[in-house]
Amino acid sequence: MSEEKISEAVSPPVLEFDHNVIEHLGIRLYQNKPGSVLAEIVANCWDADAEHVYITISPSGAPSHERLLSVADDGFGMNFGAIRTRYLVIGKPKRTGPKMRSPGGRGPMGRKGIGKLAPFGIARSVDVISCADGKISWFTLDLDDLIAAGKQGGAYPPKFTLENQDLSVSLPVDAPIDVVGFVDRVRGSEKKTGTLIRMRRLTSNQDLATEAIEIALASKFTVVLNRDDFAVTINGQPIDKNRAIPAFELRIPPEGYSTEKLAAGEVKYWVGFVGSAEWAADEAGVGVFAHGKSAQDRPFFFGAKGKEVFQRYMYGAVEADWLDEFERDLISTDRSSLDWSSEELGEFREWGRQKVGNWLGSYAAHRAGKHVAEVRSRAATRRAAHEIAVYSPHENEQIDLLVAEATKELGKNQADVADELLAAVSQAWVNLPTRSLLKDLWAGLGEAPSGSASFLDVTSKLQQHSVPEAMGLAMTFAQRAYALSLLHRLVHQKSEENLQELIESFPWILQPRGDLLTADRHLKTTIEHSALDDATKDRAGREIKGMTERERADFVFLTDAAKKTIQIVELKAPARELTAENDRQLRDYLDFTRAFHPTAVLSGLLVGHPGNPAIQTNDTRISIRGWDEILLECRATYVDLLASMLERADPAPGDTRMKLVMEFGGEPVWELLNHIAKKDENLADLMERFDHLKESGKDSIDDTGMLQIAQAS
Repeated sequence: MSEEKISEAVSPPVLEFDHNVIEHLGIRLYQNKPGSVLAEIVANCWDADAEHVYITISPSGAPSHERLLSVADDGFGMNFGAIRTRYLVIGKPKRTGPKMRSPGGRGPMGRKGIGKLAPFGIARSVDVISCADGKISWFTLDLDDLIAAGKQGGAYPPKFTLENQDLSVSLPVDAPIDVVGFVDRVRGSEKKTGTLIRMRRLTSNQDLATEAIEIALASKFTVVLNRDDFAVTINGQPIDKNRAIPAFELRIPPEGYSTEKLAAGEVKYWVGFVGSAEWAADEAGVGVFAHGKSAQDRPFFFGAKGKEVFQRYMYGAVEADWLDEFERDLISTDRSSLDWSSEELGEFREWGRQKVGNWLGSYAAHRAGKHVAEVRSRAATRRAAHEIAVYSPHENEQIDLLVAEATKELGKNQADVADELLAAVSQAWVNLPTRSLLKDLWAGLGEAPSGSASFLDVTSKLQQHSVPEAMGLAMTFAQRAYALSLLHRLVHQKSEENLQELIESFPWILQPRGDLLTADRHLKTTIEHSALDDATKDRAGREIKGMTERERADFVFLTDAAKKTIQIVELKAPARELTAENDRQLRDYLDFTRAFHPTAVLSGLLVGHPGNPAIQTNDTRISIRGWDEILLECRATYVDLLASMLERADPAPGDTRMKLVMEFGGEPVWELLNHIAKKDENLADLMERFDHLKESGKDSIDDTGMLQIAQAS
């Protein structure tokens, strides 16, 4: 006979224990944790091969003495012998081995045999009604009586309402309606088995609302959602996934689970990130599950470091059944944490640390892209409404990216801060606060009598506040001088087409001290279309028409806004010697353009390798220059301008902008400034002031072109 069958013929069932067991493994372990209590009971339902679990919660407005929380299932139930030898024996292991399976083939969640004490964390009376083998038993455990009995020797006989009676027995006339409903459901079922746990005289002050219970169960199990073989309802309604699990803006993978193999066994996982973390910090992170039940509660991140600001948006589940199948139990009593110091979990811990880091990185990238799009949209709306300054599309984009980068890791006030920063950066982009101040100072200068104290005071302030402008120009000139240092070497490697694009983008290379002309592609297109017209009678037009497309591509048109000044530039690669034919083609362009702009100041510039002897032109409108000459002169000009701005600003020894001038200009430009300083006492004093910025051991100028600049300066 089985242990359960033998026990039916011996002494009455009794619960034996020490009162401290009830205190520590029941009351204190689960005190005011209805979600954890329900998790233990639902786990027992799973272990009993139940297919349906029915949770009933009394209405929130019910009097405290009438509050009820019950869990019923259609599992295999307990006969009288099982109640006596297993349920009423605290701490009796539920498994015969670490990899044991239930009769239905499930990996059991229970292991230690103490979950039966969990209800006393929130209730003072617990009714157990169980049906199996055509019999029904109904007994009550009272917490006050349990504690008293524990102090007197630790033997407590439960109060039986029905003791091993036929399932067809009549229930007491005062049987609660939920008990009657449970028994009727069992009697009408095919298996005629199941268990009901009723918790009365509730002591928990926690929220028992349906949504709160759903969230709690979803955080404790991976088997309470979307399964055909284990359906959980609360007050008759299935658990709502949309309420139990957050809505994610990023999920990895988008649907279902990803699966990976470790040496210890298979790991399944999914992780999601919410757009707004409205929950408490301890609800975020990764939950680790074994056999469908929590083995490591949130908040948990496998010890991953970095991007902690995004951890509170994470909610994930990692399943590894083998965690609950070691000979040594690695899961804490309340199944809230794993023994991460154990050698068996080393590989798993490192796997999780790397995964969390990758997940957070993916979310950071997702969030950055989304945030950039949001900032762009808000900025476009504000620019359209003239709430912030508008610049070129490229500058607007740079401002948007700068603001997005600065505010990407902010929390709830991210949008408001981004709006404020958009306004501030848009003003700072053109140094608007300083420019407004200077405008007011200039206005004050006009109102102050010459020679008066107020006039001298305004003049002094103008000088002080012109420093930002001078230092800003100094950094610009340093950058241009550096660019020309590179171009001096690179231009010999470029084709005419590359050089044309270069000059059209940076016309200041040709005119460092002249009028600021810009590339006018429309004018060039208009002139060439007119020359290519079959009806043209103009000799110069016919000559242009006879040029190859490649030859016409060598020309760049530079104009002022009103087209009162037009310079036509013909560009040839440094490796090709200029010829008389090049001179003639440029004259044809000048002649043909004159017909369309008779009052404009026209000039031509032929750039290339002048040859030896150098090519000459008889047209006074045309200048012929070599690339080296142009680049060296331009570079010398910007170094001169840089020196002038530095003298004008007269920066203090610790001014950070001087370091930027050094970085932007580079070592060659710094050496040129020192060369100019040999003839300029004021600049010499300034350079000595910042001599510490120059790294010792750097090579001075060794290229002929740079030396020519120094001599010219």
